[in-house]
Amino acid sequence: MEEKEILDTSVAMERKEGSITVFTAIEYPSSLKKSFDFIFPESQDYIKSVEIANKLKEKGNPVGAVDIMIASVCMNRSAMLLTKDADFQIINDNFPEFKFRKL
Repeated sequence: MEEKEILDTSVAMERKEGSITVFTAIEYPSSLKKSFDFIFPESQDYIKSVEIANKLKEKGNPVGAVDIMIASVCMNRSAMLLTKDADFQIINDNFPEFKFRKL
């Protein structure tokens, strides 16, 4: 079974299609002119985001809210995030179930 992939903004800027979150669309408005599938957060994504943010703050490793939301969307959908952003390693260090591939 093929694992679902979600593109972070840093990767989506170089692609013409794939799946992205609405947060990437906000960060990169030109994505609306391409053939992306948009993923919108659900209530469980916000709940997971608060969990991630709290743990990272407790550990002294805060990460931006948008990156936390993107990670929560990926985690709740068992999807792999493709990114060029090093901040996602911090999330993975604290939540090994978060899967990402740094390009």
